[in-house]
Amino acid sequence: MTEWITTPDGVRIAYHELGAGDPAIIFIHGGFGDRSGFGFQEEYFSPNHRCISVDLRGHGESDKPDEIYIMEQHGDDVAELIRQLGLKQPVLVGQSMGGQVIISAAARHPEVVGAIASLDSPSNIPGWHAYHHGPFDHLMQEGQDIRKALELFLSAAHLPTDDPNRAKNTSERLARLGDRRILNGWKGMMAFDAGPVLAGVKCPYLYVDCGQPRLDLDLLRELCPQVVIGKPVGAGHGALRVAPDQINAMLNRFIQHADAIAAEMVRTGGVFQYTFPERAAG
Repeated sequence: MTEWITTPDGVRIAYHELGAGDPAIIFIHGGFGDRSGFGFQEEYFSPNHRCISVDLRGHGESDKPDEIYIMEQHGDDVAELIRQLGLKQPVLVGQSMGGQVIISAAARHPEVVGAIASLDSPSNIPGWHAYHHGPFDHLMQEGQDIRKALELFLSAAHLPTDDPNRAKNTSERLARLGDRRILNGWKGMMAFDAGPVLAGVKCPYLYVDCGQPRLDLDLLRELCPQVVIGKPVGAGHGALRVAPDQINAMLNRFIQHADAIAAEMVRTGGVFQYTFPERAAG
């Protein structure tokens, strides 16, 4: 059942929830999507956790003001949801663009966020964004065939082992969006600068990479030394749906041991290490 909160600037944010238990988990969708894509995760986690899936402003059943949808505002909206629902340091899980939202929420509102996990969110890493979004930016303008350009961009992030119906599903999803909403979303993504945001993230962080090119993971660790990297096998950008067993297992392990994992990443520089004595006995 859909419920809503109202943000301080009067925008209604839609969400639904299942289950009970702490920490609560908030699922945040990617660009041009909505909260309907986390069914496998809700089924897996709701027996032990309060699961909340959100429509960001401009998406799904939430209000759609005619404005550029910047990541900082999305992050503020998520923090407002946490406060209004009285959640105690939930885990934020963001897919694709949702990853930019969760690091924004964690950096801007550290007191309300317990841990974060991004699922294939390469724009979280400085440099990727300009290199891969940049060549499409001139096509994402008024008067251009923005849907064709966006479908071409989105198609590049999937593997042959992904959902064979993904192209059709993407086309149908975009057909439900007005051009203005697409452009407002794209401009918000293009305006995002991940570096300063990542430097402000201090909570445990799981970054799941599904095979994106040109990721500077060393830079990610430099900015966020507590980050731990996970990789699914044989699944691209839609891994949370095509390989939910792998994604759910990684998320569950991280949620159960987030603080200890983060501390080990800081101690070892991002690589789990055996702790042999300096000299073996005998």
